[in-house]
Amino acid sequence: MTTSTGNNLSDGTPYWRRNLAIMWLSQFLSLLGFSLSLPFAPFFIRILLGGDADEAQVRVYAAISAALSNVSFAIMAPIWGVLADKYGRKPMVLRANFGGALIVGLMGLSPNVLCFMLLRAVQGMFTGTMSASMTLVVSCTPQKRQGYALGVLSTSVFSGDMTGLFIGGLLADTVGFRTSFFYAGLALGLSGLLVLWLAKENFVRPVSVKTPSPQSHLTINWQNWRWLLKPAMPLYIMFIFSTIARYLDNTQFALFVENMNGGKDMPGASRLTSWVMCMGSIGAMLSGVVLGRFVDNHPKKVAKFSCRGAACFMGIMAILPYMLQSLPRVSVMGQDTTYAVLCLLPLRFLMIFCSAGLEPVWNTWLSKITHPDRKGIMFGFAATARSIGCVLAHLSAGALAYFLGVRSIFFVGPMLFLLLIPLINHYEKDISAQIANLAEKLGYQSKDHRNPMGRQAR
Repeated sequence: MTTSTGNNLSDGTPYWRRNLAIMWLSQFLSLLGFSLSLPFAPFFIRILLGGDADEAQVRVYAAISAALSNVSFAIMAPIWGVLADKYGRKPMVLRANFGGALIVGLMGLSPNVLCFMLLRAVQGMFTGTMSASMTLVVSCTPQKRQGYALGVLSTSVFSGDMTGLFIGGLLADTVGFRTSFFYAGLALGLSGLLVLWLAKENFVRPVSVKTPSPQSHLTINWQNWRWLLKPAMPLYIMFIFSTIARYLDNTQFALFVENMNGGKDMPGASRLTSWVMCMGSIGAMLSGVVLGRFVDNHPKKVAKFSCRGAACFMGIMAILPYMLQSLPRVSVMGQDTTYAVLCLLPLRFLMIFCSAGLEPVWNTWLSKITHPDRKGIMFGFAATARSIGCVLAHLSAGALAYFLGVRSIFFVGPMLFLLLIPLINHYEKDISAQIANLAEKLGYQSKDHRNPMGRQAR
């Protein structure tokens, strides 16, 4: 059995704000790197397949390559989580960044589709910068500020995503897709160096003891892992469902924008895709700032608002662009395009603004029901749940696009968002009770302390 000493059980550390700022910048660079290249994977796959590639084949390969990455990540995430609890969270952030730098850079050398898909699978095994960074941040942040910290950290993800998409679209048009992968690897390497030199972690490795201790129930082995994960299962279910809904259009979105622009023979598809996806990243960034302020005190309201809003605007994306396709083309910032593409800019912004409010809620709830010594493994399994959702989203999107067309995705997605609302209503009371119980056990609760669910602790 194990026990822990030092700051692991304290309610936050003096340097938590510094770590949050450093990890914000690190995640900004990491997501910038990934967004320079991977969102344009369908176009790169088309090049690898040859100029006469069948479009249905491009859609399927795009979905499978993304799914492979998430399958391998789902398998490895709990393992990295266990290692984080045993050896520290900072080494896991370094592993994710430096591993990603090498593998993403190698993607630019892919000679064929099979090699690219293999590298995507390997990428999933060794990356996962976001889950590693979240674990490091929450491990040193006071309990009552964890919703705020996770909301702030989420803005770095979408800020980096937005910047990477904008630059990636320009790079694709000027230097080509292969060179974009090399620049992506460089950004990930810089992110790792930033954490190596500046991030701080006062981690005390658990030591084995021969006598029973109050923490003996925290020992992880093959006999009690189900007991350990059981309290978080409702949250893992919501991670899966929300990820399916949010990422359903991810692998096919570049092809959707291209289609709205007039097809593959019309120039500027990669640049226009970057514009539309940038608007989504801006929406997500603002969501972290605006909705993140309410996550600690009103998580249920934030989650339900996010589901309804995302369903509404994703549904509109299935109808409005097609109504505008008959209008004449227009030039915007020197780029010839259609009104169908232009209407996607505000719609993508609003859809992602709403849907981005879900992750901070799930992560905050998970952090507040988890003992400080087990955050690594619990967030590791959360990453696995998220990856399972991504796999299901990518494979479902590939099947929908192949058999029913890309448009069908934007009818199915809203239904998935709306199905989350009864799950939230069903599980919220149980999660509230778990948070109050753990807070009382660890001494976070005072006579005037309100639990993180927004009602008086009972």
